[in-house]
Amino acid sequence: MKKITTTKKYKQFLNDYFKGLTIKSSLFFNWNNGLRFDLQKDEVGTDEYFDEVHKRSVALFEAAFNLEDDLFIVIIDYRYKRRKIRLGNYCFKQIGDLDCRHIGYQKMHGLYDRNDSYDIRNIAIVESITEKLKYKNILKAIGNTDFSERQPRLDKNGVLTSKEIYFLNIDKKVIFHMYDDRGLDIVAHDPEQLRPIYNKFNDWLLEINKEKMDSLFNTNKG
Repeated sequence: MKKITTTKKYKQFLNDYFKGLTIKSSLFFNWNNGLRFDLQKDEVGTDEYFDEVHKRSVALFEAAFNLEDDLFIVIIDYRYKRRKIRLGNYCFKQIGDLDCRHIGYQKMHGLYDRNDSYDIRNIAIVESITEKLKYKNILKAIGNTDFSERQPRLDKNGVLTSKEIYFLNIDKKVIFHMYDDRGLDIVAHDPEQLRPIYNKFNDWLLEINKEKMDSLFNTNKG
């Protein structure tokens, strides 16, 4: 029997639990069941600022993923000339026991602008388990995206990096996306998966979108 590829499993997962959702930023505005968090506190650019960004992103990731959870790690990168997502990239190095048989590749046109012939993205999908993932390192690198002097980094392109990283929890049917040091989105097939996160980290919810999030759990009704 022919083994189902990682790419096919990924596509089936999205079709079964997130039908109609395209994995791109921002997830919060493209899916009904979602939370958006503010990672910022204090003066931007200080060590204390980055410590807080990291603390919040790690706490939220650990609320959405258990170590035994299966997951897909999705890397999306703008295709410039013949640039590819190579095995030596930073994210791949943070995945223990990485097996090439569990990596799928795609190329997508018009992810953000269907009329732009240059909007071409390389996509890598890795199937793994959370305990094999050095997620703290990846989250720290994402937080450093707009600050070229800070390490670690997702790549060597400085502030011009175009990489986006998505974590899909196969067991809980949850998707986690930290877009940069400002914030992150968590969306779910079942909103009840989000309720404990909503309750525990309510103070970190992005204020401008809080009414929408409150309405998801009916807490704004008198």
